[in-house]
Amino acid sequence: MISGAVASLVSRPGPRQFVKFCIVGATSTVIDFTLLNLLHYRFALPLAVAATCSFLVAVSNGFYWNRRWTFRAGDGDARKQYPKFVATNVIGWMLNLTIMTLALVIATQLGLTALKRPTDEVISLIVMGRGKDAFSPLAVNAAKACATVCVTAWNFAAAKLWTFRKG
Repeated sequence: MISGAVASLVSRPGPRQFVKFCIVGATSTVIDFTLLNLLHYRFALPLAVAATCSFLVAVSNGFYWNRRWTFRAGDGDARKQYPKFVATNVIGWMLNLTIMTLALVIATQLGLTALKRPTDEVISLIVMGRGKDAFSPLAVNAAKACATVCVTAWNFAAAKLWTFRKG
């Protein structure tokens, strides 16, 4: 009975698009997390810089697949759609980075990290790149996961209602 209800829900255009959007988002998230960790932990880029680079690559992946598959907006002008997609995702990126930072600050204040520093120092560590040894990969990735979940709804609504809007 549950599988029938799920099948019925997914057969509707809106929920089906959301499922496709989440699948594309999952691939973009894998790209984002992989590059973030590689750039920050392997190549020692500051966390904010690594997160920005990984974001840009992931957004380009998301645009391509959402345009072609999720919203089937291939008949629209990609030169107009891409800047819209990037703009809405920049807002998503700002939300993501803010939530990620807040999660690390809160985790630090609650004693969930090895770091025992005031909030302004924690933020400085994140922005200036000295946080590589301050935050474990588990803490960074947990903060990133929280942020990603929170920003998904914004990104879907913006893509559906503005970037790939038909008519």
